[in-house]
Amino acid sequence: MKKIINVLKNNDFILPNYNNPNIVDLMRAVYFKYNVKVEKNKNVEMFSNIIPNNKHILFILSDGTGANLINKLNDNSILKNNKKIDMITVFPSTTACVLTSLVTAEFPEIHGIWGWFNYDRSLDLNYYPLLYCDRKNNVNLFDYGIQPNQIYQQKSLLNRLQTKVNVIFPSYINDSTYSDFVINKENRYSYNNFDDIVNFMKNNCNNENNSYTYLYLPDIDTLEHENGIDSKIVYDKLQEIDDLVKKISQNKDLTIIFTADHGQTNISKDIILDFKKYENMFYAFPSIDFGTVCYYIKKGYKKKFINTFKNDYGKDMYLFKTKDFINNNFFGVGKFSDYALNNLGEYISFCRNGVYLINDKNIGEYLGKIKGNHSGLSSNEMIIPLIVIDTNKI
Repeated sequence: MKKIINVLKNNDFILPNYNNPNIVDLMRAVYFKYNVKVEKNKNVEMFSNIIPNNKHILFILSDGTGANLINKLNDNSILKNNKKIDMITVFPSTTACVLTSLVTAEFPEIHGIWGWFNYDRSLDLNYYPLLYCDRKNNVNLFDYGIQPNQIYQQKSLLNRLQTKVNVIFPSYINDSTYSDFVINKENRYSYNNFDDIVNFMKNNCNNENNSYTYLYLPDIDTLEHENGIDSKIVYDKLQEIDDLVKKISQNKDLTIIFTADHGQTNISKDIILDFKKYENMFYAFPSIDFGTVCYYIKKGYKKKFINTFKNDYGKDMYLFKTKDFINNNFFGVGKFSDYALNNLGEYISFCRNGVYLINDKNIGEYLGKIKGNHSGLSSNEMIIPLIVIDTNKI
């Protein structure tokens, strides 16, 4: 276990310490305001004191918008000027994992949605949690007779808040199975542009006595993947989001909470997993994502896998037993559910800075096309901002 700690210390990597402010405790503080029973601690109490008691709360999750991006904004930025603290996200720092922590207020060790890729041992299923389809044939899981509660085993708390609840998604994901998991359809709204959001919030604040609204913005993450984290197009989009928040802040009796699921790091090197060499060692496809990867190794192949992997990829990735991550509480505070624990493999790797591993057979979709990535342990990926705006004080 000392080896993994030394690797983190000697590089720009974060050891997840959930005694420090983190996104799960933030969500517990938010939901506690609406009479949901949560596990309280010093972080929850601190967040509760930061959040003003206005009639309305707008919670904005801007995908991929790490604290490093907020720090680049100019001095008249409403986001930069209202940043309260930086905090850590959960690990793995990837969207499906963090968004599930956001709506359940649970760590990954409880909900078990590990990343873009998941494996379900009881179903022997390699699948995409957000897309709700299998990896081999892109078949919808409903076609296999699999129900959402078999995959999303922790319930979303948004259906339990004692207030008017709105969830605003981009139109292209509004009717997805994952969106159904997040919130009931009658509480879900779609937008095609930022003007739709501004108009919705104006009507909501004028016509509802009190409300909680969750807004998901995917733009920054997509642009970082395509262009890298330092590109002008990313900065320009962040300025547009800053302007969006300024317009929304014209509504009174509104608290705006702005944060991210993760940040990203620039990618300068693609590594391709040689499936022909490794697939006879696997009993399932590698899971999680491209920065952090979990491996499922057949009995009798562990030594061969370790030696082959270190020989092929040792210069670009670190490989450890999954137990090393579990014993160091990377995935939460040490209270694993059976579902989450059973669906992890025997080994996990994470990439050196600037590297990512294409562990999918559809290589052409990714090779040379990813300029920014996440799911790893760098500070750019793990440190996210907490921005809180009281519109009555603007």
